[in-house]
Amino acid sequence: MAESSSKKGRKMVVIAVAAVVIVAVLATLVMMNNVGKTNPTELRITYSNKVDYEPLIIAKEKGFFKDEGLNVTSLIVSGGIQSAEALATGSADLGAMGDAPGVTLMAQNQGAKLVASYGGGEGMHRVIAWTDIQNVSDLVGKRIGVQFGSSSQGALLRLLAIHGLNQTDVTLVSLSPSDMPTAMKTRQVDAIIGSEPAPTNVQKTCGTNVTEIANSTGLGSTYPLVLMASQKLVAEKPAAITAALRAIDRAITYIARNHDDAISICANKTGLSVNDETHCLTTLSYNLTLGTSVIDGLNSTAQFLLDNGKITAMPDILAGTDASFLAAMKK
Repeated sequence: MAESSSKKGRKMVVIAVAAVVIVAVLATLVMMNNVGKTNPTELRITYSNKVDYEPLIIAKEKGFFKDEGLNVTSLIVSGGIQSAEALATGSADLGAMGDAPGVTLMAQNQGAKLVASYGGGEGMHRVIAWTDIQNVSDLVGKRIGVQFGSSSQGALLRLLAIHGLNQTDVTLVSLSPSDMPTAMKTRQVDAIIGSEPAPTNVQKTCGTNVTEIANSTGLGSTYPLVLMASQKLVAEKPAAITAALRAIDRAITYIARNHDDAISICANKTGLSVNDETHCLTTLSYNLTLGTSVIDGLNSTAQFLLDNGKITAMPDILAGTDASFLAAMKK
């Protein structure tokens, strides 16, 4: 029996409505998928073109920040202390730095939050000296180049203390890592301490005239590399922090799975050869975490800096930490 025209009409209406609903759902899914991609969130991140910061270099160069809906402006600094200063002055949103600059920033009560540690390495700070200096005790009366306020300076103070020396037993000279090779070659300083690539660059410049006499192994710290977010970023763009952590986590995975390519990319930025870049990485490991060892390490660094007059008050590391962004990233 033929279907009535009224039934046919109702059937067509149902089909039409269903089609509209399907189109609307698909459009919504597309819009959700494109959030941050069509209108990316602006984010200013500070880091250095050094081995310590490879996950951030890779995240930028491989487009992982962009994939996560971020338009990142990379503010390249010479060391972590400058990242801390940029956050304190409001000229950066997210900063990568070592333990000492991170602790110093929290001690200044600027409202910045520790959102993750992305790596570290017990022996990452190396002392390179002229060959007439054989050990740490021989540094008495000598001039040592170090970037003031850096994790390397904190490591040097610990190293001196372990060998029974005081800061007054040596002369500390404020040096940017990029100036260390020339300062050593012309013997403006007798030794330097720094993280890579500074020690390797000094050795390549000065050749057999210099040698490594010590490193930061055994000083009671793993020297966590930390990510600090400004108070403004935490309050106004919390989703951007989680997105940045996802991008950095992807970069860490990429380094592990595509080692040769990652080395090549980073060597181009650090100025090291591929072989030197590979060697420098032996002092480091990368992993996004906020475990107890990170908090304990930062508390230890804070106490040491306080005892040596580098900060005026002990910061509350736990209160200055916000683990919610790392937790959201892992969902």
